[in-house]
Amino acid sequence: MDIQTLIHHNLDELFYLADKKEILDTELVVKIGAYVGAAVLRGRYANQKEVTMEEVNGVFGIIGDFCRDSFGGRSFSKVHFNKMTKLALELIQETTFDADVEKFIASLRN
Repeated sequence: MDIQTLIHHNLDELFYLADKKEILDTELVVKIGAYVGAAVLRGRYANQKEVTMEEVNGVFGIIGDFCRDSFGGRSFSKVHFNKMTKLALELIQETTFDADVEKFIASLRN
């Protein structure tokens, strides 16, 4: 599975779960995008022992385009995109990140 397909699949699934619970709002879209982006980058780092700025930009470009296409430019703006990337970079620095991702996903499933 290529990176774009993987990201789209994860976003689709998490947005679906949030929408099904009727809790999907812009704040949660930002949070979901941040967790997905951070998890993809964390996986890349685990496999390659490095992540380039080009890869970071590529991952968040895919997520940003997906969110903009799904929710429109007014519902998902540059401000939201900036919040998402900032949150992702904060999340990935947490030593508990792997457990935090699992908890976050579980909160959407339950």
